[in-house]
Amino acid sequence: MTLVLILFCQSAICNLQSEVPLGDSLLKHGFNAEASREFRRALYQSDSSSPAAGLLRLKLGLSLGEGNDLPAASEELRAAARLGAELSGPAQTALAGFYVRSHRYDMAELELSDLLVFTADSTRRATLQSAIGWLRLQEGDITSAAASYSQAGATEIDSAIRATKTGPRRSPTAAALFSSVVPGSGEVYAGHTTTGLFGFAVTAGSVGGAIWAAKSDDWVSASIIVTMLFLRFYNGSRSNAVAFVEEFNAASQRRRVTELSSRLAEPDWFRETDSLLGYRLKPDTASIENLEEKKGK
Repeated sequence: MTLVLILFCQSAICNLQSEVPLGDSLLKHGFNAEASREFRRALYQSDSSSPAAGLLRLKLGLSLGEGNDLPAASEELRAAARLGAELSGPAQTALAGFYVRSHRYDMAELELSDLLVFTADSTRRATLQSAIGWLRLQEGDITSAAASYSQAGATEIDSAIRATKTGPRRSPTAAALFSSVVPGSGEVYAGHTTTGLFGFAVTAGSVGGAIWAAKSDDWVSASIIVTMLFLRFYNGSRSNAVAFVEEFNAASQRRRVTELSSRLAEPDWFRETDSLLGYRLKPDTASIENLEEKKGK
């Protein structure tokens, strides 16, 4: 019985040692689905609370993230961060990178902010603050982005952001007020001249039609004209004016963010994990099964 147990343990150790290099090789070459299966198998045979398990979870999270399974990747990368202080930085930064790929900048900022709380090294804190500044810039929060770069000590970037010419903005309140006084004028103010002139023509025409019907004692037609045309286009002109101004301001903000972003390099989210693994991660490659099917055809 003892001999059987010893042989079983030796077999498990050999399997674990063989699966990890295989998983690394698959992950290195972009076969992420196959790599995740190897890492899961190795993780099942390891001590779930050991540092080795933390590294396995990190690799599993990376393979899942590269395979676009973000929920499962976040679970594994957070677990890896909990199992080792030396893994928390690479794991959470990589998770932020996966969130950035999905344009979920708020979640990426949350990961880096959490990491920032537990970081004492001043150089590392400056790097995280710069990355948070970049994320805030992508979200369109230019003021907060400038503040983050300032806290990172990147005064030249902070100054460049603050010195960038503010894009033209228009007031939704003014647009609504203009259309309340002269229907269509708020839409013209927002840059939609054709829509504004059409709205003005319909409302002015409906007023004239209602007056003509009232003078003819055709109060039914007058009420229909007022209800179906005047009120509909009058109220619509105001709501359209506000919506068009918001679109105008959003487009102006996007242009400014694009201008600022073009001056700043995106942080290298996977630099630490690449250094830890000894190789750079690759985008998802076609699975082995698909490659075999192509070879068979």
